Amino acid sequence: QCSAAVPLYGGSSTFHCLSLALAQQCLRGEELRARHQATLLQLRKKALREKARAELAWLGHQRRVLENLQDSHGASAMAAKQHKILMELKQEQAEIQHLQNIYRAAHQERKLLLKQQREILMMQHSTAQLQEKLHNLSG
Repeated sequence: QCSAAVPLYGGSSTFHCLSLALAQQCLRGEELRARHQATLLQLRKKALREKARAELAWLGHQRRVLENLQDSHGASAMAAKQHKILMELKQEQAEIQHLQNIYRAAHQERKLLLKQQREILMMQHSTAQLQEKLHNLSG
């Protein structure tokens, strides 16, 4: 896309090509970063669910043992702990969702800025090419 012509104004064509390539590379990097962040948050969600599931299973077992021993006070304490774990899980999931929304919005904003930068560079390059053509026609 980039020609070898050296425009009179706005720097060399090579500079425009490098800047455009850098903008493209930044866009690809941003996409990769966003995918990694989304994956990390999904893994965090999964780990939280698995941890909560294991804790709830253990407490459920403990509660059944206490119920079989007819220890209603101990069994109700285990039920309360299970409820607490569920509430903590919901709170953590809400926090992760909030982080996902923040990261998604920031990603979209950075992506838009990078695309705008790329468009500006492309316009600068085409302007420089036109200026070179005009210079060649008038010279």
